[in-house]
Amino acid sequence: MKKLFFLFAALLWLSSCYSTHEEDKISAPVNLIEKENIILIIADIEIAESALRQKQNFGHETDYLKESYYHAIFTEHEVTRAQYDSSMAYYRQDLEAMDEIYEEVITRLSVIESEVQHQ
Repeated sequence: MKKLFFLFAALLWLSSCYSTHEEDKISAPVNLIEKENIILIIADIEIAESALRQKQNFGHETDYLKESYYHAIFTEHEVTRAQYDSSMAYYRQDLEAMDEIYEEVITRLSVIESEVQHQ
């Protein structure tokens, strides 16, 4: 009986962490970044993160570089960090949308990788 109670309590606790209520959903921000643009931004961020990991592997300090890389990416795409963060928070609510976005990011990165290898 004790095990059943703990199982029920655990399920109740876990279900409280997952929101299925529409009123809990974040509405689209006024300055929402369109999916096509968010894909380009995420791809650029992934490239920057990869470059940072490479530098770390060679023992370089990268904390100061990360902020400048992100600033350059946001400037290039004419968005702010806050705009990116609020757009991502909105898109993260929809797992299917995030799946589509990341599939496109992977495709874009694969194309870039292919182009680089053929140069």
